[in-house]
Amino acid sequence: MGIAVHDVIYSLQSLPDGPGKYHAIGRTEIGGGVAANAAVAVSRLGGQSRYIGPVGDDSLGDRIVRDLKSEGVDTDNVRLVPGVNSPLSAIAVAAGGERIIINHSDDRLFEEAGSMTGSDLAGSDAVLADVRWVEGAAVTLQWAKEQGIPGVLDYDVGNRPSASLLPLASHVVLSADALQQLTGTSDITDGLQSIRKETSGWLGVTNGEEGTYWIEDDALRRHPTFEVAVVDTTGAGDVYHGALALALSRGVDDMSEAIEFASAAAALTCTTFGGRNGIPTGDEVRTFLAKRKRAG
Repeated sequence: MGIAVHDVIYSLQSLPDGPGKYHAIGRTEIGGGVAANAAVAVSRLGGQSRYIGPVGDDSLGDRIVRDLKSEGVDTDNVRLVPGVNSPLSAIAVAAGGERIIINHSDDRLFEEAGSMTGSDLAGSDAVLADVRWVEGAAVTLQWAKEQGIPGVLDYDVGNRPSASLLPLASHVVLSADALQQLTGTSDITDGLQSIRKETSGWLGVTNGEEGTYWIEDDALRRHPTFEVAVVDTTGAGDVYHGALALALSRGVDDMSEAIEFASAAAALTCTTFGGRNGIPTGDEVRTFLAKRKRAG
């Protein structure tokens, strides 16, 4: 539940460092967006997924929905908002995978998305919400809490992040930037400890190449990222959250195991240019992990 975007991704030798004209050596257009990419990840990894969120009633919105359907994602509960442009991102990706994202998402898209009810979510084994549509995320996570199923909150830096969502989620995964924005500290341990009083749920932080941090038995634990040949990091975090939600929906209660699966899916995504193009299948993730264990 959250945002769906259309991405225009440019490949450059290096990221722009100021005004001027820059030559792209490659380009692709593909669906993107935090929740939408997570839904596609679930589908490719072997699960069944439903995307709920708003798009504009325009040609771009039609393409966003069509792309999701082509990935096997249920789009029956997508909200079409008239008179508002669908979200669009321009992304520059340098050699080595680092990127700059320029996104436009009209606030009216979420203000006029309408309401959500439990019937929109019926049949789910787990839910995932991002912070773009706060009202929708609150309904989604509260419903999951009442049903006793995992409710994952992808808490990243955004236009409308809301700490009010923290106590509703069974699992909160923050980016390191979002944790610092929320707590005012760059120290991950101090940041996690400061928000533990806000929620009884599991708390974790993703921090790029450093991997995932979480507190277990009052000790800070870390799962490192997998080393791969990085081409494009676009969407890797979205895939991580989708894979984590899928693992939880299947009853995986060992968080180190769930994080390993999510980290592998995210790492493999980074090996292909074009964001969503790189999302792996479940078999690819299992083969990747098996090779790592044999080598280790």
